[in-house]
Amino acid sequence: MESIDFSLNRTYWKYEKNQSIWRPNDYDWDFAGVHRGVEVIVPEYKKRSNSLLHDMKSLVTSFHKIHNGEYVITMSGGIDSEIVAETFYRLNIPFRVLIQRLFKGANDYDIMYAVKFCKERSIPYKIIGLSFDKFVKDLIPDACTYGEFSASYSQIALTNLYNYVTDSEIIIFSGHNPDFDSYIGIGWNEDSPNLVKQAIAKKKKFFTFTSLEPIFCHYAANFDPNQPGMKDNEFIYSEFPNLPRRKKFTGWEHINQDQLFDIIEQVNLYSKTLFTPFITWPKFKTKFDERFPLKKIHQTKNGSI
Repeated sequence: MESIDFSLNRTYWKYEKNQSIWRPNDYDWDFAGVHRGVEVIVPEYKKRSNSLLHDMKSLVTSFHKIHNGEYVITMSGGIDSEIVAETFYRLNIPFRVLIQRLFKGANDYDIMYAVKFCKERSIPYKIIGLSFDKFVKDLIPDACTYGEFSASYSQIALTNLYNYVTDSEIIIFSGHNPDFDSYIGIGWNEDSPNLVKQAIAKKKKFFTFTSLEPIFCHYAANFDPNQPGMKDNEFIYSEFPNLPRRKKFTGWEHINQDQLFDIIEQVNLYSKTLFTPFITWPKFKTKFDERFPLKKIHQTKNGSI
């Protein structure tokens, strides 16, 4: 794991116009529709062992040797955040947990797994209630301004948890799993890395293991577009058989549709776009450019193909 970058608030992309992690003010949103103008700057991910559990333990051990910090792991009730917490627990590394409860319990069916996990292991946890009014009036404008979020209201909601960690604590998320574009290939929708931008802007200490090479590759190898979350979770459950199987949820399934419409409208208002840039390696961008020349894209409204 010597070559892995364990820096807090780790960045791995840049925008071509300003050579920065921050989106340029004159970013061409037509290009965003076809995913030009931003790229991953670390070498293409290729390496993983035969064991997700082995790689998770190696990463967490190396990370802890470097930082030896006060850790706060965010848990949604999903299996992705649970394997991070389980790895810390098996390695006897202390941490506390934050669990976000949406709109008076709209995601209670999901977060019950996180609560059960913590209670069974005597791990300190805190449930953070997020109201609809706070989300719409405070979080969305703040996240679109400081984190440059452009579309994902679920990722925007997570920024609320930054308000519940101290300056000395390291907050750990698990939401940087690979995204897939049917025309381009593998990478990230920009709103995942925007969690890093928000942490930098708010001077918080942030880390995620699922954006690192071996874990990203495990997830990519189990890509399945027919499964919820676009991956077959059997590779997780086979190595963490003690963790209860569950149906994949987003936590937003039971949100009132009128509220959801208002949320999307507010995000579009403050982000000033209907697009989300797709961040990937130059190799995939080149293949896309060869298939869809720039002239053709310019002639296609909003970059649709």
